[in-house]
Amino acid sequence: MKQRVFTGAALVAFLVLLFFTKSVTTYVFDAFIVYLAVVAGIEMADMLSKMGLYNSKPAVIAYPIFAYALFKFSVYKQLSIYLVIVLQIALIILIAGIVALICLLAKKKSDNEIKTRKITCTIEQFSLFKGVQTLFALVYPAFLILLLLYVNNLESLNYIFTELNAAYSVSLFLLIYAFVVPMFVDTFAMLTGALFKGKKLCEKLSPKKTISGAIGGLIWGTACAVALFFLFNSIDKFRLIFIDINLTWWMVLIVGIISSILCQIGDLFESFLKRKANIKDSGDILPGHGGVLDRIDSHIINIVITFVFMLILL
Repeated sequence: MKQRVFTGAALVAFLVLLFFTKSVTTYVFDAFIVYLAVVAGIEMADMLSKMGLYNSKPAVIAYPIFAYALFKFSVYKQLSIYLVIVLQIALIILIAGIVALICLLAKKKSDNEIKTRKITCTIEQFSLFKGVQTLFALVYPAFLILLLLYVNNLESLNYIFTELNAAYSVSLFLLIYAFVVPMFVDTFAMLTGALFKGKKLCEKLSPKKTISGAIGGLIWGTACAVALFFLFNSIDKFRLIFIDINLTWWMVLIVGIISSILCQIGDLFESFLKRKANIKDSGDILPGHGGVLDRIDSHIINIVITFVFMLILL
């Protein structure tokens, strides 16, 4: 428990430092986002392999780097956000297709892999399966994590969001929302569950989670979202910006409720994947917490919610 607390405190301190760097440059936070996508992608690739869903780890590692280059190029060319997303999806399909094609062309290597893994299928089927299974690892978690790039680079999207200072302020608020709300949901779901106990939420997937914990996560996660709004709204600059973009406390309340529910579903989804892979943790990079996926399973869903929230505000 001490190790878990120490690692958690170190992560919070590191995150605070990252937010300070944002006032100077967006590249540091960008690098962190790409790093999360790479490491979480590797953990997902390993998890899928343990389920018998074989994929290309090199492709999973390479995708976030190519995706970031495509994102920066798209911003430079001032493409619309929706077009950039379409291009990112096309990149995922292209990489998965290349994986399948390489497997098909490298018949000897693919045949050896089929025999080693004791799979009953043709090389053509194996190539298709490997491409599709790689595609899953590219989408979850890498593609979803990389949606944070749009939030972090609102200032660069000034051809969409014309007021530079406003873009930075909205970006900062949304980034903090994306990271802090899931922390509150996870922490208070655990604390409330430990305090009140009661019926299990979904014992087959996560034996320790309780209904009382889920309710506690919902209440405290929503309270955190609203508290963040009022905290920022107490600062004149942010209050004026919130008025300009028509952001109200009840909007944040609704989004906070959605986030607090879906964050817990994201947590359960990763528990489901770990059960299928027959593993306790997705990795061991974070002492006391396991892998990156173990730490950000709730955040991944909230990143999507934050991204959609950003599009609504814009």
